[in-house]
Amino acid sequence: MRFVKFAIVRFSLFLVLGIVTGHFLHSVWWFYLLPGFFILFGVLWWLAKRQLFQNVYFALVTYSWFFILGLVNYQIRLPQFQPNHYSTHLTESEQSFMLEISEILKPDRFNFKGIAEVRTISNHATHGRILFFIPLDSLIDTPVTGDQIFTITDPSEIQSPLNPHQFNYARYMQLNDVYHQMKLSKSNYRLLSGRSFTIITLVDEYRGKLLQKLDASAFGKEEKGIIEALVLGHRHTIDRDLYRAYAAAGAIHILAVSGLHVGIIYFILQLLLSPLKFVRKGKTIKVILLVLLLWAYATITGLSPSVTRAVTMFTFFGMSQLLNRPTNSINTLFLSFFFLLLWNPKWMFHVGFQLSYSAVFFILWIQPRLYRLYHPKYYLDKLIWTIITVSLAAQIGVGPLSIYYFNQFPGLFLLSNLVILPFISVIVSLGLIIVALLSIDLLPDWFAASYNFVIGLLNDFVKWVSVQDSFLFSEIHFSRYHLFGSYLVILAFVLLWQRLSRPRIIISLCSILLFVCAVLLDKFETSQSKFIVFHKNRSSLVGIQQGNSLKVLKRDSVSKFENDYPIKAFSTAININEYSEIILPNAFSFGSKRILVVDSTGVYPGDEDADIVLLCDSPKIHLERLIDSLSPGLIISDGSNYRSYVDRWRKTCELKKLPFHHTGDRGAFTLE
Repeated sequence: MRFVKFAIVRFSLFLVLGIVTGHFLHSVWWFYLLPGFFILFGVLWWLAKRQLFQNVYFALVTYSWFFILGLVNYQIRLPQFQPNHYSTHLTESEQSFMLEISEILKPDRFNFKGIAEVRTISNHATHGRILFFIPLDSLIDTPVTGDQIFTITDPSEIQSPLNPHQFNYARYMQLNDVYHQMKLSKSNYRLLSGRSFTIITLVDEYRGKLLQKLDASAFGKEEKGIIEALVLGHRHTIDRDLYRAYAAAGAIHILAVSGLHVGIIYFILQLLLSPLKFVRKGKTIKVILLVLLLWAYATITGLSPSVTRAVTMFTFFGMSQLLNRPTNSINTLFLSFFFLLLWNPKWMFHVGFQLSYSAVFFILWIQPRLYRLYHPKYYLDKLIWTIITVSLAAQIGVGPLSIYYFNQFPGLFLLSNLVILPFISVIVSLGLIIVALLSIDLLPDWFAASYNFVIGLLNDFVKWVSVQDSFLFSEIHFSRYHLFGSYLVILAFVLLWQRLSRPRIIISLCSILLFVCAVLLDKFETSQSKFIVFHKNRSSLVGIQQGNSLKVLKRDSVSKFENDYPIKAFSTAININEYSEIILPNAFSFGSKRILVVDSTGVYPGDEDADIVLLCDSPKIHLERLIDSLSPGLIISDGSNYRSYVDRWRKTCELKKLPFHHTGDRGAFTLE
């Protein structure tokens, strides 16, 4: 691992450790350490320079400084550490809000959605991003970025998932600095006449015009969605089924503008700007134009983390050429990694950011060694072998992460890349030409039809690959223990492959031992017994987990829930091997707890005690009388009950000082 000798690599690793610590440990006293480390760092640097102090101490303080830098840089971005963040000014009384739209999100069937900056609260200047919804029947005019909204709607917290092991949208939005949401209606908001004009709003307006021209062109719906994604970074119009097909085919990465696309554009610009080398100071002009054009493209595509990372990395490549200082590719990669995390440490927890850096790192690290395993003689087999080795290296790097996040692995990823990658450069290049011609209304129909045909062939191939179910390994149980253990094994065996030595053999064997320990630890965590009352609207679902078996108790004798929400994700997360469904009985036991179910009939035994009473299907009962009769320790209401009934039961339990759990408010109930 020679790359670890680079200082920027070690600094980046300690910066990451600080960011991760700041993510999981919120504490204000860390801020007081930074000035002390500044002083200590300066003193030790002066002493080390005069050779009066051992370098190891200077190194320790230096690495600690980067650790503290990462920790503090993360925490100062949290709302509780920002005095003017809007969340610190929220009160229970009615307040007025001035919002400025900064981003338009993909709408759903019922709502227009976007993200806005909270400029003022009751005329008090604030900042911070908020998610807003406007029902489609309440839209006055279609808002655009830069528009200002006045409203008196109270913000609410973004709801966390109500069932275990589901996608946490609230956490995802927090990583994008969004902590609250507003649902606007026609009666409580209005669009103001003034509009804020910034570079972002002007770029969005320009991109909007290009999208309108694409809508008016002769491209098919699916083909238009692919063009918008590949060239403009706009994925709102991609058909959902087509998106799933790309994911199943292992080609989802081509739909997000990332390093692959930026690399293609980088080499196209290199070629177009190459004549500048014949003019005075042409090299400098070429690099400056190259960097400016790349950042202009990144801005047009929305400055997503993936494209920002790629443009930053290529910017470092360009600057190294300008300064006549050739640099190692991994060094350049970590330079971009370091500066991007200084700019926004929360990107460390973005799935796309992790996948992108893992893929590029493993390509740079092991692809050259893979390529040397075979020596192709002709251009075609060189091209094929290059694609195979790049795909294998990238898949080794992102495989554990993609399985962990998506619980699936595309077995035909090599075939997909062999067919798709050779044409991506052509597709992206022609796409840029098409967008340029569209912007000046000079796109020939024959050119559009030809490009539409090529994109159609690509989509057809991806759809064919996606339906090869025997090669798509889905619903894979892969915990965080498996994730870290698998990367330890990969790193150890790549090191052993690079040089066979006794220490590296020992490291490899230890990594296998640690992976086995990770598997056993995961098995221990998932083999416990649990009683779960899931939340599902208009349904009653109770789960009893016994090790790796799950028994679902339900009211409906017809419906099957094994592959439905919320059972499917739960079963994958806890590695369920045996699954069964039975009708929910009126009474049963879990461990030492006796559980009584009261359904719509309202019938229950009056001479038996119950530890837990589960109310479902809105029973018409006198709850106070039931409590006096059964003396339960807990009342549970699931998602099958009317809200008015739930509110009445909650008040009764408050008067009786009895715990009440409604799955629609507090999420699924779990008893271990």
